[in-house]
Amino acid sequence: MNNIELRSYRYRRLLEALQSAGRKDIHVEESKLRLESPIVNGKSLYLFNPKKDPAGAHETTLDRNDVFVPSSWGLLLGLRSKTNGQIEHLYSYVPQNDGTNPSVHKVGFTSDAAEAIYSGSLQWFVDNAVMISMYPTEKFKKVPETQGLFLLNSENAAVNEGIQSEWAMDDVLQTIIPRLIIAGTRDHKIQVQFDAAGLTFPVTEGYEPYLCLYMDGFLIKGGCEYINGVNAFGDVAGQW
Repeated sequence: MNNIELRSYRYRRLLEALQSAGRKDIHVEESKLRLESPIVNGKSLYLFNPKKDPAGAHETTLDRNDVFVPSSWGLLLGLRSKTNGQIEHLYSYVPQNDGTNPSVHKVGFTSDAAEAIYSGSLQWFVDNAVMISMYPTEKFKKVPETQGLFLLNSENAAVNEGIQSEWAMDDVLQTIIPRLIIAGTRDHKIQVQFDAAGLTFPVTEGYEPYLCLYMDGFLIKGGCEYINGVNAFGDVAGQW
């Protein structure tokens, strides 16, 4: 079963469960969760809370009354303009631009220290239970097959032609095989850790780096709501 078939299967199962529970007032819609954490020099532990108040301009979190069923995810590297938070760049690998050597990236990290991120792991806790104990972050690294191009200018120096690398969100996200449920009524804590001791993460001037945990999947608005003391969707979305 490929990713498209798996997504279709999960969507049908959720829809059938809602219909069998008599909840025609609740619908399944494609959506996302996008959680962010600033990258800090020397910091090895980064926390992501699906229910926190959005801080970044593009963050998407979960309401207490809702349920989210992720089908794929990615740990992305972001670079955001310090002067305009709406301008940002996302990558599934470490884009390098040291300002001297030709680079296909107009903005990027000016050293390769951020590669340490892909030697770490991800843990997921629900209330006091461990849902994922050690998911390798190296599985999130996906370098585009097609890179940008260079031309020679009048001084015979390499210059960026301005063609972006091949990159599509659906291609860089990693399929989640087990069915994971994020219920708004439970406390979820996701953490990423790697050895950052003594490391700094310099980037192109005017930008600031951050980690982005991006989850694609299905949102059930009102999936955690109780009617007459009963949550008919509970058996489908999990125990909470």
